[in-house]
Amino acid sequence: MAPDAAITEEVAQCEVMGSVDSGEVDQFVLADPSQDDSWMTVALTDAKGLNAWC
Repeated sequence: MAPDAAITEEVAQCEVMGSVDSGEVDQFVLADPSQDDSWMTVALTDAKGLNAWC
C-alpha cells in the first residue's frame, strides 16, 4: 500500500476504505483499517465503478 496511508486511529469509524495503487499494474486496494492484514486487491481494469456498487 501507499506509504502515506491513513493511520488506523484516524479512520477508526470507517468500515472499509479503497485506494488505487499505481505500479507495473495499477490495482484497486480495498482494506479494513481496523484489522491487521485485512485487505484485497484487484487489477484496476477489472474493478467496478461506484454505480455498480450502489
